[in-house]
Amino acid sequence: MTTKTPFHRWLFAPARFRLLVGLYPPLLGAGIRVAYMADDWTDGAISMRVYPWTSNLHGAAFGGALFSATDVLYGMMLAAQLGRDYEVWTKAATIEFHSPGRGTLRLRVQLPPEEAERIRTVAARDGIAEVVHRVEIVDSGAAVVASAQHTMRVRSRSAG
Repeated sequence: MTTKTPFHRWLFAPARFRLLVGLYPPLLGAGIRVAYMADDWTDGAISMRVYPWTSNLHGAAFGGALFSATDVLYGMMLAAQLGRDYEVWTKAATIEFHSPGRGTLRLRVQLPPEEAERIRTVAARDGIAEVVHRVEIVDSGAAVVASAQHTMRVRSRSAG
């Protein structure tokens, strides 16, 4: 992938992205880290450790931290697969809390190349594509703690 600046070239390497997310203060403080990122940006995982400073008064994960965890991977994975000719951002998002999250929480995002190619085709044809992505955060027993839905807008830079 060719990008505009050395920073962006650095960011668009999966191992470096993992490092950057781990050092980004809002995510670092919330205990959020990228546990895994495939070299081809098709599969990634987040882990989130609930600490006393990242929990609510009941000792469960703070809802804002849960929401932040759901917003880290999909957009970056999609942007990396589509390349610099496309812009990707979150247009809208919702979250539903199902049970208190305690301990280490996890979420996984998969983005097959076929899905990215379908989005690229629509954005190239129409100038803009919107895609809805759903993700669940689970606890160590695989119980769903929260589910989120993000509407992503993808714009072809050549659309003007």
